[in-house]
Amino acid sequence: MMTPSWNSHYPDPDVLKEEIRNMCDAFVHVLVETVPEEQIAGIYHKGSTQKAWDSPLDYVPEISDLDIHLLFADDAGVTTHLSTPERALAIQEKVEQWFLHRLPDPYHIPRVQLMVLNELLKEPDFCASPRGTITVLFGATYPYPARTDEGTIRLTDCKYLLEQEHYLREYPQHAVDKYATYLLQSLRTMVWHVSPTAPRVLSILGVPFERAWGTNRTTMVTLLEQQGQRELARDYAHFYINAWEYFLSHYENTGAGRAAARSGIHVLRKGVELARTFKKSTV
Repeated sequence: MMTPSWNSHYPDPDVLKEEIRNMCDAFVHVLVETVPEEQIAGIYHKGSTQKAWDSPLDYVPEISDLDIHLLFADDAGVTTHLSTPERALAIQEKVEQWFLHRLPDPYHIPRVQLMVLNELLKEPDFCASPRGTITVLFGATYPYPARTDEGTIRLTDCKYLLEQEHYLREYPQHAVDKYATYLLQSLRTMVWHVSPTAPRVLSILGVPFERAWGTNRTTMVTLLEQQGQRELARDYAHFYINAWEYFLSHYENTGAGRAAARSGIHVLRKGVELARTFKKSTV
């Protein structure tokens, strides 16, 4: 399919990237100021916001996440520095103030998802993103755990695709009262389910981990088409295209928001279908 280009319909991607860089800087500045420096092992920027943006599919302001991982020098740091609502709110307030002091009138405010890496590293299924998709913002090199084999990764991706059945069952009751301005909340939650579906599907279709998870969404759409998944590629692209229209309307075009949601549901259903087929083939 034809993907949209960064034309005059969209903001200058360099402006968006500069705002992302400033938000990364804000978190580093505030965390290092708030937590004793020796207790922070590293702060890392990962995910779609630091991959190449070949088209608007690769980033949607305020709907896509800006992923930041925080690694404490020891696990006690989580309890010491992020254990109370008051501490979390103080960090949040300082980040906002620092960012807006640097950019008083930003085009958008990046939506950060801060994850504590100490906790992620304990998860049995955790698999770090490909090396080219993680940037060190502060501290030591990213602590890549030993990589599991491609077969195990595919089984894990299949498991997570199948788990979307639960989200799909719960979605009607979640969405039925999310009209008008509340639709944004629902769509932001859906992003966490839709975004990883493409690389997981590519993975179970046999695309190597580094390629499936290391590329941007524009390329993922092409790879899905090459794997014979044209309908999935179309719905995946339309999710982000419609999300852009929703953002550009200042969230007033709820028809575009619902169109994005419908495309997202199609993506998740297809992902479940393909995962079932893959699971049967491994029995």
